[in-house]
Amino acid sequence: MRIIHLNSSDRGGGASRACIDINDALKSIGVDSSLLVHQKLSDRRDINTTTNTIFQKFVFNIRYWLDYLLIRFLSIKERGRFSFPFCGLNITEHPLIKQADIIHLHWINQGFFSIKTFQQLSKFNKPIVWTLHDMWAFTGGCHYSSGCKKYSTECENCPSLKFSSENDFSHKVFKEKSRVFKNLNINIITCSKWLAKETKESFLFQNEKIITIPNPIDTDIYRPNDQCIAREKLNLPKDKILILFGTMTLSEKRKGFDYLRDALLILEKNNPDLKEKIELFVFGSSKAKSFDTIPFKTNFLGRIPNVSKLVQCYNAADVFVAPSLEDNLPNTVMESLSCGTPVVAFNIGGMPDMVEHKVNGYLAEPQNKISLANGIMWVIENNNKEILSLNARKKITKNFTPEIVANLYMNFYKSLI
Repeated sequence: MRIIHLNSSDRGGGASRACIDINDALKSIGVDSSLLVHQKLSDRRDINTTTNTIFQKFVFNIRYWLDYLLIRFLSIKERGRFSFPFCGLNITEHPLIKQADIIHLHWINQGFFSIKTFQQLSKFNKPIVWTLHDMWAFTGGCHYSSGCKKYSTECENCPSLKFSSENDFSHKVFKEKSRVFKNLNINIITCSKWLAKETKESFLFQNEKIITIPNPIDTDIYRPNDQCIAREKLNLPKDKILILFGTMTLSEKRKGFDYLRDALLILEKNNPDLKEKIELFVFGSSKAKSFDTIPFKTNFLGRIPNVSKLVQCYNAADVFVAPSLEDNLPNTVMESLSCGTPVVAFNIGGMPDMVEHKVNGYLAEPQNKISLANGIMWVIENNNKEILSLNARKKITKNFTPEIVANLYMNFYKSLI
């Protein structure tokens, strides 16, 4: 059985990492699995790309920038990414596609797949597996709907578009997806139970069988280490309570930074004695004016260049806060728990799949800054920190290892052949 995984890139986001991890996990149990990306940014020789020649790279750049311009001028940035499936590539002549028994899609936007690309794949009559890493597959274009439920009937008058109407781009894309998808043998996998529920409620996939298989994580890499050593390597104080936060962007409201800031203000107001005891440290984002109102000293680590330093970040922290208002199965939460660091998050999306309330972390009431502050305080004051850490690690090793996830995928593939 030959599997070909398709993803827009091999770097640059959670879906890219998840796709690579799934492919590697399958190969580790002897599956003939390959990965084909549109844009290759790593130096891994076992990852294939559709852009090998100068001409292919030139055409890719045109599609990439057309896609960027559509997003830039037609969608509202603060509501998150909105992808237009107008620019795409015909991949049907690629030998890995022809040889595959199963075509496995992941995140295929950014000029890789258009609606026409889906149509072209139908000629093979092969099973198509699609692991959804967000909501784009069943919406008119948004990757996260921010509470909008129009995808359950028909997208139109989209709140994520600058120019919305009954026949706007979301409506046109939705109608095209509906027309094309019904002629394809698409089998849906979601990474979280929440996304499975949303997918089942969608108009496009309401009649499809949907199963949930989580993303894997290498627990040999993401593992508990000595906190003092981790702090020393990162030049962080050893005598402070350290709160960790990670994000690539602060402009997207879905990431919930405003709630984290307000929660920390509440924490400091209610516990003024903590002012000199707590520090925040942030990876991913560089210093911005948004942090000026944070009541605690903030350390900025910027983009983390390698996995070993990322592991040090999780091990250096007393608690990791993930204030997302809408999210699937964020890698950062899984990584933190695997390193034995408890997580405080809102009880939304895929968070409950990983965080068990007052067992390995704290699930705050959605969009409730007071509840989020209470969660951070609960972890800080917890007298059984060692048990909390052990529970965090155990949750991951029992449910998310590469071997467990690979076997779940393999059983699903067998059911399709």
